Amino acid sequence: MTVGQTRRRVLCGALLVALVAAAAAQDATLSVQPQARADAQQQQPEATAAQQQQQQQQQQQQAATAADQQAAAAAQAATGAAGATAQPAGAAAAVQQQPAAASSSVVDELPRAGGKTVDDLFLCPDKLANATMLEQLPQLKIEQMLDSGKPRSPQDVTLVTQLSFERLYMLEGQCDVWNGVISAAVYIALLNGKVVTVELNSNQNPRLADIAEVEAKFKKFHQLAEAKGLCKLDLQLVSQTVESIWLSALYPVNAMRNRALANARTEAVLLLDVDFWPSAELSELMQKPAKYASLMGALSQGSAVVLPAYETGDSGDIGVEVAREAVLEGKDAAVKMFWDGRIKAFHTDRYEAGHRATDYKRWLEASRPYNIQYEEGFEPYVIVSRKYVPWYDERFVGYRKNKVVHLLYLSTSGIQFVVHPRAFAVHSPHPRARTWKVTHKTGLWDQLAEIYEQAKEGMYAGSYVPAAMYSCGGHLAGPQLPRRPTFSTATA
Repeated sequence: MTVGQTRRRVLCGALLVALVAAAAAQDATLSVQPQARADAQQQQPEATAAQQQQQQQQQQQQAATAADQQAAAAAQAATGAAGATAQPAGAAAAVQQQPAAASSSVVDELPRAGGKTVDDLFLCPDKLANATMLEQLPQLKIEQMLDSGKPRSPQDVTLVTQLSFERLYMLEGQCDVWNGVISAAVYIALLNGKVVTVELNSNQNPRLADIAEVEAKFKKFHQLAEAKGLCKLDLQLVSQTVESIWLSALYPVNAMRNRALANARTEAVLLLDVDFWPSAELSELMQKPAKYASLMGALSQGSAVVLPAYETGDSGDIGVEVAREAVLEGKDAAVKMFWDGRIKAFHTDRYEAGHRATDYKRWLEASRPYNIQYEEGFEPYVIVSRKYVPWYDERFVGYRKNKVVHLLYLSTSGIQFVVHPRAFAVHSPHPRARTWKVTHKTGLWDQLAEIYEQAKEGMYAGSYVPAAMYSCGGHLAGPQLPRRPTFSTATA
């Protein structure tokens, strides 16, 4: 992707909004046609056998034409950055949406390694033929899929994450403390058919490597994780062709999140970045049927369970050990570490709105879950029902607003944020990613702010649909969402 392409993405917004609004209107008109035809047929006089046969043929042709029109309208609606019609607020425990049985079964029946990829199941063919979408969204390719062969549990919660290849060591850390499923999408950038790589645990000295070399390391990592890790690790190796080593650092974060999300198959998912470790106690609790049932009861009512996010006082190797100790020892140890300064609330000194709503002081003494009020900019790590998770907006590449816009969409849909009284996550220190610098230098930093404002306006107007290569048909708004869910507490 070139710098010019990133700049042109902002200009596509207004055009896409208009396209989707028109498609939505067309779809609304088409949806009433079959019933109108049925009513008209009931009023027709009885015909002869020949006339009836002729009428049946005409009706079949009309039905086929209507089906084609509906498919075209749905495809057109899927090509925009915004455009779903706002749904009316429903009862407190219900979501006003059509069943998504086909969409859910697609993911639940996802075959093991060697079968179809999530691209085969979710990628929208019409978008591949749409020049605007190809210009606007990252074009990724799944190179390899490796699924865990470990037995699955009915109480499994899938940790959904993404990372670049050089950060595999962070994924190893998550796998050491998470006794559940991890669905991880691992990114590589291709330049002239070679993989742009840097040393593990480093952002220095990028070099070019053969993809066969990278795939071999990828497979070896999975084998080691299967042998020694606690987790059940489902991996995807995902590539994107770039034009320079410099632009290889412009990480397609939300497109990668969508690949990992699409590969999740459990009823509940934990949306977590790879540089955070969840407290080990959480996945252990979820293996208890009563605790799992309690969690799913809350999630089914439209709750998102927040894990308070912490970071370590030390930003080096000592900090890594402190993070590991905190998540392995649990809340009581974490509280002591907070008071002695070894851990602190995440980024409160740099971006206070990101986690302020969590109410850390309350959590330190909490013994029961508590509700919190969403505020704009809030970007917690949450456990949520997979059937209510929307796609991430793939226009957000690099570093800015990529998670904030997703949490805003959840909030404006009426999702209620509830803080878990014991579970938490701790950031593991690491070198700063190259993507932050490239986002600034390319001018994309300001453009992402503009895209965010466009998306927010669409959410409050009820017309926003996440811009994603998987967004179409029965999974327009999310893996199991043909349209946006709206709970009674929705603000849009």
